[in-house]
Amino acid sequence: MVTKETRIKQLLEQDDVHWRWRWGVWFVGIVVTIIVSGASPRWVPFSTLILFFPYLCLEWRKTKLLLTFNEERRYSRLIYFEFASLWLQFVVYLALVIGYLAESLSLPWLLGIIGGVSTLTFGVSRFLQRRIRQIDPAHVTNKQLSVAKEERLETYRAGL
Repeated sequence: MVTKETRIKQLLEQDDVHWRWRWGVWFVGIVVTIIVSGASPRWVPFSTLILFFPYLCLEWRKTKLLLTFNEERRYSRLIYFEFASLWLQFVVYLALVIGYLAESLSLPWLLGIIGGVSTLTFGVSRFLQRRIRQIDPAHVTNKQLSVAKEERLETYRAGL
């Protein structure tokens, strides 16, 4: 089993490798959203879907890395389940956008359902993070990874 410090280091290294790709996708997504909204505002929800898929790809890479830290079956199942909940959110979002474009959903309903599904996914993720920590005390939660990223940024700024 890998120590928590080593896990944080590996997760930060993986984050460093993909930062250009992440920012490039955000930039392209924003440009596409602006172009699409100029052509037809009705397609804006679909263009935001373009931003969600690359996020799923990055989360899949993170999931594969997390699976290398502990080989216990319960740990693996919970890590996979956390990714599956994100994938389900993507599929639901896609179905809702298609429903909106087919004019079977109004914009307020679309936004309300998306907000509800996002809140539910966030709650499930928090619950799973706690369960994973019970199985593997050295597991790095999303919050701990965010704190490590902030500390790294502060160290970088202090060095300038």
